[in-house]
Amino acid sequence: MPRRVTNLVLAGAVAILGVSGLLGWILPEVAAGSFYVIHRAGGLALLIALLWKVPIVRGSLRRRLPRRRDGSLAVSALSGVALLGTIGLGFAWTLGLVSFDRPWSYSLLNVHVFIGVALVPLLIQHWADRSEMMGMRAAVLARRNAIRVAALGVAGLALVPVLDLVADPRRPSGSKAARSFSGNDFPVTIWNFDSLPTIDPMTWSVALSGAVTTPTRLSLADLARFPQIERTATLDCTSGWWSEQVWRGAAVLEVLRAGGLDPRARDAHVVSVTGHSWTCPLADLGDALLATHVGEEPLEPGHGHPVRLVVPGRRGFQWIKWVDRIEVS
Repeated sequence: MPRRVTNLVLAGAVAILGVSGLLGWILPEVAAGSFYVIHRAGGLALLIALLWKVPIVRGSLRRRLPRRRDGSLAVSALSGVALLGTIGLGFAWTLGLVSFDRPWSYSLLNVHVFIGVALVPLLIQHWADRSEMMGMRAAVLARRNAIRVAALGVAGLALVPVLDLVADPRRPSGSKAARSFSGNDFPVTIWNFDSLPTIDPMTWSVALSGAVTTPTRLSLADLARFPQIERTATLDCTSGWWSEQVWRGAAVLEVLRAGGLDPRARDAHVVSVTGHSWTCPLADLGDALLATHVGEEPLEPGHGHPVRLVVPGRRGFQWIKWVDRIEVS
């Protein structure tokens, strides 16, 4: 495969992996399924393309190593290490060699993501140093090369079922089983490195504002007056684990309607006391709860005590802990 085409394929594979990974995080589960498959296919295509890249790297090193002041070599080396690191961790995760609780308590899936994010600016600088974008489009549109690129994409998709045959048991998102139906006994993950807040349940309240008739704050006792609904739902954390639990609390839409929800409202922006937040369409909140209990137990602080958002079908970082306010628009 020509050098420029190989480099463009690698760039495209990295872009596909980044976009599919991001969309797999933020979209509802029913809409994200195809992106999980695309992510696996992109990883396999990238692995194949690396075989073409090896002789190109060897030739480049022979030419550039004698130039001891060639600063672009450092960027190239860091890009290579990051690329091998993120794809290596991705396949190690899939094959069960690492997990969210081994070999350390910190999930290596997070490390896989962090390295992948760091890889993007490194590759941009690498391409700028090599002026790789010049002539790439014409090279890839050449008939023979276009066929090769298309065959690579087909090969990546075709190998996904083969990979799944040898993969460690996991959900389509890649998450692996943690304890289920265990009350508070499941992993604690705090999004965005938030510190664990200290909240007095006697003084805590949630504010309702925006497109509601009566902006107000509701205490824990106020929420307890709403019908208490139990919902069995799976918390699928982006740290790479999932846990199915029975959650109990007040229905989000019932709470908003009690505040005089404007029928023209479309979204609810839920904010934690830590500042972490997420916006959900009201149409997606039909089964959502402001949960106070998991199993028969009150939520522990690490799981969002006194109240966390539970949104079945959404990834865990959107289940806002320590809810402080809901802004409707």
